[in-house]
Amino acid sequence: MKKTFIFIVTVLILQFSAVFANEIDRIISQNDFELKSTIGILAVDKNSDRILYEKHSKKLLNPASILKSLTFGAAYFTLGSDYEFKTKLYKDFQNNLYVKLGADPLLSSNNLVDLFKTFREQNPNCKINNIYIDDSIIDKTPYPDGWMEDDIWPTSPAITPYIVDNNMFEIAISRSSLATKVDIIQNGSYKLPVVNELILGEKQDYTIEKLYGENSPIVTFRGTIAKDEIIKMPVLQPELNFKIKLLDALHKAKVNYYAPINPKKVPNNAVELNYVSHTIDEVSIPVLHDSNNFVSEVVFKVAAAKYINYSHSATLNDGINMFYSIFPASDCEGIKIADASGVSRYNLVCCDYVANCLKTIFGCESLKNLFATSGEGTLKERLGFLEGNVRAKTGTLSGVSSIAGILTSRENREIIFVIITQNSPKRKAVLKNFENTVISILYRRY
Repeated sequence: MKKTFIFIVTVLILQFSAVFANEIDRIISQNDFELKSTIGILAVDKNSDRILYEKHSKKLLNPASILKSLTFGAAYFTLGSDYEFKTKLYKDFQNNLYVKLGADPLLSSNNLVDLFKTFREQNPNCKINNIYIDDSIIDKTPYPDGWMEDDIWPTSPAITPYIVDNNMFEIAISRSSLATKVDIIQNGSYKLPVVNELILGEKQDYTIEKLYGENSPIVTFRGTIAKDEIIKMPVLQPELNFKIKLLDALHKAKVNYYAPINPKKVPNNAVELNYVSHTIDEVSIPVLHDSNNFVSEVVFKVAAAKYINYSHSATLNDGINMFYSIFPASDCEGIKIADASGVSRYNLVCCDYVANCLKTIFGCESLKNLFATSGEGTLKERLGFLEGNVRAKTGTLSGVSSIAGILTSRENREIIFVIITQNSPKRKAVLKNFENTVISILYRRY
């Protein structure tokens, strides 16, 4: 009798799974997704490891920004849940000050002012000899391999330990009071050398180009302007920008200093005075909610610095070694991690590998809770009826759409899911709607 009952239950489960699979297969077929696209899908019961749906789950695909969930997970496990990105102030016995950079991606000008206000309050009679910056935590390679110019310019700052105010600044494009010409106005302390070739026109149609190649600090604005506009751009000289804002902070904190600021490592005999910081939970928001490429790359390298015990300025390769030490790819031939953000065209994963990594990540409750749910970040306009029941990271590149995360179904089962569509000519909205439909079926059917 018992064997008969088990047999009946097994048959019912298999029939139910077949109906569920047919429902997704029918949607794929009706939309001709596989005619010109490659689709990888995997849905797994987190607790039993039972595969609920699978299609091409071992095929190598570009993950786009769902890679951020894995690389941030590796960074989180390396740094620890209580890690703080600290910018520290030291003093040696010759009254030299050292600003030790922690590559804090959320460091602001106001934080620098607070750092030196505290110093002045604690050392009111200290006469500063020199101020140095210890920038040794990560290297200054600006971008990973496989990033295209369209990925970088004019939106993504170079990856560097010199970070303040997101390494972005504002430029105002303004028609003159008599509407006879176009002005480019920069009110901040950091100024970008520009060539203004903008003219008045009937539509807003202009380009921003680097004048002398990709490493040039000079840009040309060229085209027509029909209305005033304020745009944000990445600073092209982050070290200079940091030093300018550091001097501004000294002035606002009423700390007298007029000499140059140069790079130098903190000596062993220097004493830590104070610091400003942001927690890893705070830093997770631009990575996991807003899909910020710059912050993702910086956090990855900072974790790599701890992984190598700060033996040298951490590189992307150090980060990749750290990543594989946490998420080995020995069982998945061809896996390649080329950056932390998923921007590189060299990244290759399969749904099976991503799901295995996510099982480890979502096994840590504090890390799981950092992921966006419906109504937050890139899920702001998606899966509204699943708020609180889904935690996920989305991804988008030219021709690539992806989403991966964990879902609590209507029957209270935890399901890890990965959906990647590559080389698709379909509109982004169509691909995102397909992902939403698959996740909705998972929620209803299980």
